[in-house]
Amino acid sequence: MKILVFGSLAVAGLLLVGLQHRQIQDLRAENATLLQSSAEASRLKADLDKSTSDTSQDEAEIARLREENHDLLKLRNEVNQLRNARTQFEKVSAENRRLRLIATNAAGAEAKQSMQPIVMRADNLFNRGQDTPEATCQTFFWAAREHNTETLTRCVLPESRLEVGAYAKGDGFQDVISIDIVARRELDADTVQLGILIHMRDNSQAPIKYLMKLLRKDGEWRLDLKNPL
Repeated sequence: MKILVFGSLAVAGLLLVGLQHRQIQDLRAENATLLQSSAEASRLKADLDKSTSDTSQDEAEIARLREENHDLLKLRNEVNQLRNARTQFEKVSAENRRLRLIATNAAGAEAKQSMQPIVMRADNLFNRGQDTPEATCQTFFWAAREHNTETLTRCVLPESRLEVGAYAKGDGFQDVISIDIVARRELDADTVQLGILIHMRDNSQAPIKYLMKLLRKDGEWRLDLKNPL
């Protein structure tokens, strides 16, 4: 009887141990599954975070490119506006130059038509300085009459000084009655042309015509003998 009881207890113990061992194996398997699931979850979370970060970077890059494109379009528009403004400015400048030329020519023609002749008798010539084209003209002819090379040189441009000798040595003034300034034309603010008539004592001889060009240099008017026209 005792043997049977002990045998039953032994079998029960073995069954209990086997059951516990199986439970332990099941727990280990379940734990491994949980660990694998946790690792997979961590990997997925990392991928998601990376994807979110990449998306943010892409959005930031897209925003930057849009801003640069906007600035580029704005710059192109400003360049086009400047080009249009320059074109308009050039047109207006050209028109202003044309109108100034017309006004200058009209003023010159009017002055030429309405000018009263300035008659300078050869025996009354004197040094009038060089403050005006007409004064320089009279001073020049006075210096030529007096053979005053210094004053003649001062009355002409530096490049015309080689021409002075012929005027300083000439004796033609003994036959001159008068020198008349009969026309005046302003080419610009510092350039003037004077129409000259020289009347000789010989009444059969027609008046000698000259066109004299004067330029203002350093505040004084001087003759351009090399390029009179």
